Amino acid sequence: MHNIWRGAAALAATAAIATLTMGVSSASAVADKHDDGHANGRPYTIGLFGDMPYGAAGRVEYPRLIDDMNKSDITFSIFDGDLKAGGDGTCADSLYTTSLASFNSQKRPVVVIPGDNDWTDCWGRYGAGTGGFDPLERLDHERQVFYPTDQSLGAHTMTLQRQSSEPGYKKYRENVRWVYGPVMYVTLNVQGSNDNLPHAGVDGETRPDSEIARMTAEHQEREAANIHWLSESYAEAQRLGVKGVLVAWQADPNFGNEQKLQPAQYDGFNEIVPELRKQVLAFPGQSALVHGDSHYFKLDKPLKYDNGQVVEKFTRVETFGDGNTHWVEATIDPRDPNLFEFSPRIVTANVNDR
Repeated sequence: MHNIWRGAAALAATAAIATLTMGVSSASAVADKHDDGHANGRPYTIGLFGDMPYGAAGRVEYPRLIDDMNKSDITFSIFDGDLKAGGDGTCADSLYTTSLASFNSQKRPVVVIPGDNDWTDCWGRYGAGTGGFDPLERLDHERQVFYPTDQSLGAHTMTLQRQSSEPGYKKYRENVRWVYGPVMYVTLNVQGSNDNLPHAGVDGETRPDSEIARMTAEHQEREAANIHWLSESYAEAQRLGVKGVLVAWQADPNFGNEQKLQPAQYDGFNEIVPELRKQVLAFPGQSALVHGDSHYFKLDKPLKYDNGQVVEKFTRVETFGDGNTHWVEATIDPRDPNLFEFSPRIVTANVNDR
């Protein structure tokens, strides 16, 4: 593999599974496919954030968060969706261009996942002042702005493998994977708002039946692509012999009784969550799911074996968001049997009583 942390002067390179090294001025080839500067067992850290900036206060706080991340020693970061609050204006082109500038102000690579407030809800779920857009057109626009090449965003970028490189999945540029050290990272376009599976009269749904049918078809097609990408990525992780897989998407799938108590609000996850569980159980190493959507820091082990016991090798972490403009630091330590450690990073200047 060729390991790349690419600045403006760096050479372009492409790999089937992208890796990242801490060299800025040039790309360096190494003998071992996992030798990215951490193959000797040294730990490294990454940043996790999303659901921001929300509202006027969030727009003031967001640059402080980016500055805090830039001052840290993270290797790269993952943004798990939502460029704005649902009711905070429309999904005009300026939303995406402003967000692009913010992401590219990060010194290190950042991988961006779409959020439901970026496209699924842009029709006007939160009122007339927030709508007027076709969700599918907005998703296509987001893809054009954030995913035009095989590179991540950020002042320095890293090479990613996109699902769009595979026959039959050309549109799904947002689904990516890469390997760094002992971990494969996988992103999926799995959304809040029931993953764009609408039901008349549920969760503010007022669109005509024809539009609901169009969104349902989109959900089903994307869900199939997501399941394929997840399954294929875990198979590749096993082939490469990595120690862990970290999956990131936007939606909070609510690992609990919500699917039974409120099926019309959570049946959009009835296929992807069982597929995730299936892959986690079959994989010999550690797995983690990172998501946003519910706007508060959460760390738990929600998957269970058939006998009701906790699946000890799976961890879920939800990032901050909304009025809490903070981030999560993940430490990957190849020497630790648990591999992943997640810690909240509170931006002191953003602590307030609003």
